[in-house]
Formats: sequence, structure tokens, C-alpha cells
Amino acid sequence: MKYRSELLCAAVFVAAFGITRDSRADGDELQKARSEFVTATDHVRNARWGEALAAFERSAALKPHALTTYNIAACERALGRYTRARVTFKRALDADTASGNRDLPKSFASDAKRWIEEMDGLVVRASVTLVPADATLLVDGAPLAREGDLLVAGLPPGTEAIKTPGGQFTLLVDPGDHLFAVSRAGFANAVVQRHLDPGGRPALKLDLQSLPAEIRVASNRAGAVVTIDDLDSGIAPIQVTRPAGIYHVAVRKSGYVPYVTTVRVNAGEKPTLQADLVLEKPPIYKSFWFWSAAAVVVAGAAVGTYFLTRPDPERPTPDGGGLGWVVNVPAPGTR
Repeated sequence: MKYRSELLCAAVFVAAFGITRDSRADGDELQKARSEFVTATDHVRNARWGEALAAFERSAALKPHALTTYNIAACERALGRYTRARVTFKRALDADTASGNRDLPKSFASDAKRWIEEMDGLVVRASVTLVPADATLLVDGAPLAREGDLLVAGLPPGTEAIKTPGGQFTLLVDPGDHLFAVSRAGFANAVVQRHLDPGGRPALKLDLQSLPAEIRVASNRAGAVVTIDDLDSGIAPIQVTRPAGIYHVAVRKSGYVPYVTTVRVNAGEKPTLQADLVLEKPPIYKSFWFWSAAAVVVAGAAVGTYFLTRPDPERPTPDGGGLGWVVNVPAPGTR
């Protein structure tokens, strides 16, 4: 670490000279850039690479320069961020070429090329198989970037994310511990933790499993029984896991009108059914007043029927008394 610190200090002072040499006015931004650069130099002397990196980046944002970019790359290399350092060293070399090889001393350009070659042997080249092929892959929570035919992990957050090129590709990633997160609508998220050795060529298969649907059933009445496809599934509220498909759901409670519905769910969906049960109104024939009134009506009907259906009374045989005289009176309408 001491060797790296001394080497970078030399680069820092040369870069500081480059900024001073290029300045034609003491503008506020230039003064701030120079101040951040000096601050970064102090951090480098004490091997505080994270603080040095942040100060160099602030300086570069105010006053871009190939040597400042070179120092940023050197800090990233010291922090073990090899994929970032490779890209940043290449940017420094490109900026030097654009200036007619005036911004980078030859020794620094040679160091940049040597370190790129060194880090090419340290980064991991993983052969990734992604299932399904159009899933989204994040490494340590960050998207990937493209470098030719390769995908690169660990680049700055501002790097534009790209889609994976099908189900198989080569991924450049720093050695060490990493989290590979794969996601796709309709599938369960997969998170894989792997330790990767420097210069390794591991095969990584990141396979998602189809996510079943989750049907959630709630009710406004405690103790309501839930059935799915006529099978008792429990008391609401419940959550059941089912494959994608169509299901007949019913929620019942004694004294309430049943809640019945049909739901179609796709893989990964989590619908919630709210069964609002309402009190059941008893049918008229179950009401007390109905039967009381019916009893009165039936009794009246029985009396009426009796008088309508009984036979005419027969007249008793005339009694003539002591004399035995009987007078026959003709019936009305006869003579």
C-alpha cells in the first residue's frame, strides 16, 4: 500500500501542475477544482483512497483533465474496483490521445496500460446462463454495462443499463463476494450469493422458478368459511397459493347471503377478494306473523266450508196430539 501511495502522489502533483499550466484566469470553478485536487493529495498521502477518490471526482467535475481521470482510476484500483478502474484508465488514455499525447506523461500512459493488463488478469469472467433469457439481472443492486461483446458489473451508478443479450453471455465482475439478483414479471425473484476468486472463469446458472398465484380472501364478518372450487380452504382472512388458472371462490356464514365469484389469476399475481356479507332476509313462509295469519285464515275457511257443505235439516214427523189430527201444509210454491 505504501508503494501505491507514493506512486499516486507523484501523479497527483503532475496533475496539479497540469491544471495550473492550463489555467488562464482565476475563476471560481478553477479555484474550487484546484482546492479539491489538493485535498485529494492529502488523502492519498494517508492512504485514504475513498476520500481521495471523492475529491478527485469533484475536481474533475469542475475541471476535466486526463491526469485527474488517471488519478481517479488509480484510486479505484487501490479500492479493488477493477472493472471501474479498467474503464477509467481507458478514458484517461483516450483523453490523452485527443490532446495529441500532451496531457499524460509517457510514464503515466505506460503505467495505465500496464495496470489495465494487470487487472485483465484479476477480473472474473463468468459464463452466465439466464433463465428466462429476458429476465433483468442486477449485480450488487446495480445494472450492467456493455464492453464490446462482454457485459460489465460494478460500473458507476450513472452508467446506462442495458438488456442482457439472450440467455448466455460473459460477465466481467470484480473478485470477491457478490449478490446476483434476477427478476421478471410472473416469476419468483432469485437472489444468489457467490464468492468469486481473482481471475476465475466460473459458470453461473441463474434460473427463475415460475411464481404461483396468491389468492387472498377477506370478509367483513368474522368466522366466514372460504371454499375454493368447493373445497374448504379455511376461515377468512386467508391467503392460499395456487397455480395460474380459474377458480370458483365462495364465502359463507350462517344467516348471511353467500359471496360467490369466479377469479382468473396469472402467474405471480396476488389478487385480494373482499367478501362483504349481508344479512339474509328470511322467506315469508318462515315468519311468525305469516303463520299466525295463516292459522286465522284456515280456521275461517273451515267454518265456512262446514256451513256450505252440511245437508239441509229434516223436518220431524208431525205429532197430532191427543186427537191425532194432523194438517198437511203444502210446501211454498205448491198447491
